[in-house]
Amino acid sequence: MFWVNGMESESLPISDRATQYGDGFFTTMKVSNKKICLWKLHLTRLKTSAERLGITEPDWCVLEEQMIGLASKVMNGGIKILITRGSGGRGYSPEGCTNTQVIVSTFTLPVEYQEWQQKGIDLGISDIHLGLNPLLAGMKHLNRLEQVLIKQSVKKTDYLDVIVLDINNNIVETSIGNIFWVKGDRIFTPNLSLAGVEGVMKTHISEIAKSHHIDIESVHCNIDTLANADEVFITNSLFEVVPINKIKEIHFTKHTLTHWFQEKLYSC
Repeated sequence: MFWVNGMESESLPISDRATQYGDGFFTTMKVSNKKICLWKLHLTRLKTSAERLGITEPDWCVLEEQMIGLASKVMNGGIKILITRGSGGRGYSPEGCTNTQVIVSTFTLPVEYQEWQQKGIDLGISDIHLGLNPLLAGMKHLNRLEQVLIKQSVKKTDYLDVIVLDINNNIVETSIGNIFWVKGDRIFTPNLSLAGVEGVMKTHISEIAKSHHIDIESVHCNIDTLANADEVFITNSLFEVVPINKIKEIHFTKHTLTHWFQEKLYSC
């Protein structure tokens, strides 16, 4: 099902800047027992993205009411919110374009995610590296061609997901989530100030850690760093927390902290 500005619809003007320039942003949320998981964090991300891109903000209260209503009809599934700048004149300039469009859709969660949570997955390493763009780093904007190419390349491998590096060979994320690793009593995650997406689940994991007086260090590190890790896990809002069993030929048999975070989800 699709809704545009609260009305059921499956069409959008061809002149919309989302189709012309990828001018917009989105968030994807899990619905569990008719409630949106981490709604406040998703809403904060939407508001921050609108501000950073200078897109006229929609009525957030109306959107929240719509989300609560939709979630009440979904026992378990997902909702995606995509916000565009709307239609405007020819050319890159967004001047005078204030007819913001809010596109909402619902979907079924992939059935394999529960098995991933329980059994873990293996990761490869992508041959496609992300460019550096601090102006857009962190946002889930609509300019996703790098991710499309990465996902296209994953399908040619035996891996379910791959680690993605930037052009300086620093770890950024995976093709579908954020990555964390543990060494001793320290937890690390990539610094995403130059590339990558600051996932809502990543933020929630940081909140859980902080509430238990655990520091998570944000770092720039190359892929060799993971060879010395005790355990590795990845996160996103839909599959939540997934342990990593192997990165290419490097095995990880310890998942103690990974399972701890799984148990603590939504507890703070």
